[in-house]
Amino acid sequence: MAEQYDAIICGGSFGGLAAAQQIGGRVLVIDRLEIGEGETSASAVPLACLENMDMTQVIDQVHEDIIIHTRRRAQVLRFFPFCTFDYRRFCEDLFARTGADFVRTRISSARAGRVETTAGTFEAPLVIDAAGWRTSAPKREQSAARAPRKSFGIEARQPYRGEGLHFYVGPSRGSRRFYWAFPAGDHVRAGLATYSGHSDLSGDLERFCDDLGMGDPGAVHGGFFTSKLIDPVRDGMFLVGDSAGMCLPVSGEGIRPALVFGQVAGRLAERVRTGEMRLDEALRGYRSAVESRAKGYRVLERLQTILNVLPDPLFAQYARIIASDRVLPWAVRAYWNVASPDLLTSGRARDPLPAGIAA
Repeated sequence: MAEQYDAIICGGSFGGLAAAQQIGGRVLVIDRLEIGEGETSASAVPLACLENMDMTQVIDQVHEDIIIHTRRRAQVLRFFPFCTFDYRRFCEDLFARTGADFVRTRISSARAGRVETTAGTFEAPLVIDAAGWRTSAPKREQSAARAPRKSFGIEARQPYRGEGLHFYVGPSRGSRRFYWAFPAGDHVRAGLATYSGHSDLSGDLERFCDDLGMGDPGAVHGGFFTSKLIDPVRDGMFLVGDSAGMCLPVSGEGIRPALVFGQVAGRLAERVRTGEMRLDEALRGYRSAVESRAKGYRVLERLQTILNVLPDPLFAQYARIIASDRVLPWAVRAYWNVASPDLLTSGRARDPLPAGIAA
């Protein structure tokens, strides 16, 4: 007989844990790795995300500036404060707040009311898929269920101290490399990504680390990430994070959308659990919340396509335009609102929900 829960969360990273935090009752989190393992990102977010979630204890370093390095110059942008943080501690601390059970196993398939795994079958009236780009769809359906645009990035960590989040724009040869160096206290996170989906980046990372004076990058981590928003509801489930293609195009920022929409999905699921809403109402509300940000995603997606092949002199000019007094305030507001940290809270909360969702 399948074990019964009030809610099941597929995926024990940012989106899944943010959702689990918002749901009462008996909650189960399922992941193929232990909580805090399997980091694939550079672990940097707007400082407001961790402040609003009361998670500042995991911060490694706060950064006021973003510096874009093109071939001939460096352009300083001041959006809003960002921070690098300890991924393992973040996940472990957030999971401790959820009060959820945890099972380490591989998910075979998930749909409304039922999750099948290599450890058995689990049932719950509420299921949230935050399992990443692989999704928790059955194998025969995974290709159709995944976001159609997939990118790839890798990263290494080396001893280093510095200030600011540094982005380095590689020459455009039909598929541009985007590099970064994010100081995090006593080390730097240096990596690169390509939006073409090309995954053989080890040589590029070695050359980048050598250019920065770091030598051999040593151990690396990373993987695929999605950057094309798809329907955030499937088979009676809420989809969060890479399962719904929520990583922001251009910047590759996926943590903030996963946290924001994870909490939104969790709040709506909690209203279903307590009888305030029907599941179909909650799913419609969640789809509406995500689709209300779809215009911002589409703009960034088109911009990403252009920047990927833009000649280097024009890319440098683009960076100067964004940094101008006339454009930067608008860009900051638009980028903030596409996945607003103002929606994040430190504990289980009835609100806030995005505008347009019935309370």
